[in-house]
Amino acid sequence: MYMKTVLLTSNSFRHRYIARCLAAKTDLQLIITEEKSDKIINFSALDQEDRDFQKMHFAERERFEIQYFGKEAFPGNVLELQLAHGEINSNLILESLQGLSPDFIILFGTSIIKTELLQAFPDRFVNLHLGLSPWYKGSATNLFPLVDRRPEFLGATFHLARPKVDAGEILHQIRPELEKDDGLHDIGNKIIRQAGKILSKLLYSYQEGKITPIRQSNSWKICKIKDLSTEKLKKAYENMEDGMIGDYLQKKEEIDAKWPIISNLQE
Repeated sequence: MYMKTVLLTSNSFRHRYIARCLAAKTDLQLIITEEKSDKIINFSALDQEDRDFQKMHFAERERFEIQYFGKEAFPGNVLELQLAHGEINSNLILESLQGLSPDFIILFGTSIIKTELLQAFPDRFVNLHLGLSPWYKGSATNLFPLVDRRPEFLGATFHLARPKVDAGEILHQIRPELEKDDGLHDIGNKIIRQAGKILSKLLYSYQEGKITPIRQSNSWKICKIKDLSTEKLKKAYENMEDGMIGDYLQKKEEIDAKWPIISNLQE
């Protein structure tokens, strides 16, 4: 019998892709979508040049998401509950989850889940974190490594959700299958595509006791959206254009060996 799952996510094309991946291999009973904060795309305080750059960045992000994941909707046979930003911890959500009693609740791209909700379903919240914890935690954690010229820290971390952000025990991690000509948006979408392909398999392996969660060490860098200035975003693009990925790939095996990730699954 398929395991029962619920997805707490947002509503972009990448989020719809992850929903379809879950629906294909598990009994996905409910999709809860939370609107993103308006602050992410509020450029009113920027000058015209920076405003145009930010608009270009987000337009390109959407164009590449469509290229990688298409414009398909969420699975039509799964109930969808739409929320405004900040409503993810409401009593409505708690009662909805209690009524379904899913085996796992997958988090991908929502605001922070509070302790009361986490404690109601111990060890059943699994977070798909885009970034490699504990080195990069928080938000935009596959952008900050590009700013820092540290492509070895690109990837995704599947971990149990805990009250402290991105601090839960790790089930599995992946690094992207990069090519030297990949652009910034190729990298982000490749990571999501890889993560979606293995998500259900990972959940089944964990449910069957084949995976032992690994406790994280201390944080290395906490990333916040407010710290991702236009200047830093431009730096990420400049590093990409400067051949950073090609340079990394030439010594990838040597560099990655210094920062081993947790691998509990044969992909």
